[in-house]
Amino acid sequence: MISIRLVNMIGRPFKLLIVSLTLIAISACSSSGGNLPDPTPLATFKEQVQLVEHWSVTVGEGSYKGGSLMQPVLTAKAIFAAAGPQLGSFNLDTGKANWTINLTEQITAGVGQINQQLFVATQSGRLVAISSDDGSVLWQVNISSEALAAPQANSKIVVVQTVDGKVSAYAINDGKFQWSYAVSLPSLTVRGTSTPLVNESYTYAGFASGKLVALDNQAGNVVWQKAVGSAEGRSEIERLVDVDGVLTLADDVLYVTSYQGNLAAIDALTGAVKWQQPVSSLNGVTLMGDAVLVVDAQDVVRAYDREQGHVLWRNDALQYRSLAAPMGLAKHVLVVDAQGYAHVLQRSDGELLGRQKMAIKGARIGSQGYLDNIFLLSQDGRLMRLGLK
Repeated sequence: MISIRLVNMIGRPFKLLIVSLTLIAISACSSSGGNLPDPTPLATFKEQVQLVEHWSVTVGEGSYKGGSLMQPVLTAKAIFAAAGPQLGSFNLDTGKANWTINLTEQITAGVGQINQQLFVATQSGRLVAISSDDGSVLWQVNISSEALAAPQANSKIVVVQTVDGKVSAYAINDGKFQWSYAVSLPSLTVRGTSTPLVNESYTYAGFASGKLVALDNQAGNVVWQKAVGSAEGRSEIERLVDVDGVLTLADDVLYVTSYQGNLAAIDALTGAVKWQQPVSSLNGVTLMGDAVLVVDAQDVVRAYDREQGHVLWRNDALQYRSLAAPMGLAKHVLVVDAQGYAHVLQRSDGELLGRQKMAIKGARIGSQGYLDNIFLLSQDGRLMRLGLK
């Protein structure tokens, strides 16, 4: 399930009305009377690899409400994850908790990390900085609205994108406000935001209008802006073009997707489009070697060449199964569906190599790669370390 946000611009602040819809309902309502395709049945195949669960812990009581993707972060010593009001540090090898804290309200965005600082945002609109050493709160400030994507930081600022259409920067040492950039929201948007990408010079952010912007980190001024998708169609639903999910940067090239828009490779310094393909996706992209991997709105797993954007392969065996974004596991691709099945695909051609039912709930899965293993954080607050054999 995803959520659609209707924005009623009546006075200030405006009201948000959340209407739950499925992805496929957006395209199916007008053509099939609202009947939704059933998830594609799982076909049998010769399994060549097997998933191994090394350990599993409960971080906190997760929530299926809202459009947030809780993303764990990794250091050489620990993995940090949040669920419900809980944030914890866990041993990489055993899953044993090093420390946990309770922020007393739902954490809706996290975890961001740089050096010895962690960053999360809460339901009431607080940005909180926490020591990764012991879990102590370093500072906290009020932000303009709820955040649904993990705050991102460089050596000087931490940046948070909020559901009111703002990207704001705060001093990393004490949370002092630095600058803010705002856009007007369409009346109908997918509930959620893209995760901003921050380096030492620029902040990159995508918006519900289908626009991608580069902002300078000194004052938040626009360096360039580019439309990844354009609103087309007769109804507001048909004109949805949200840039959602995670932005990916490699070798000064940004890779970005939009809903009912494009998958694009964009020069991060100039905003020039290197290549683009008509792909609708809310999950963002994953880079593995020379391939750009994406799950589209019909849950087809697709791979494109990083340099030219040519199609490498597609796998439609998992259509309509509400897949999370593709993840790298060793030299393979891992996708998890809403029923808790984890599917291992071959990176070179997308062939199914393995499948296992996991104790995972929800279609939005946070992940971090670790050597030849992967950490998964599911919507119900379960953190696990997986490998292959």
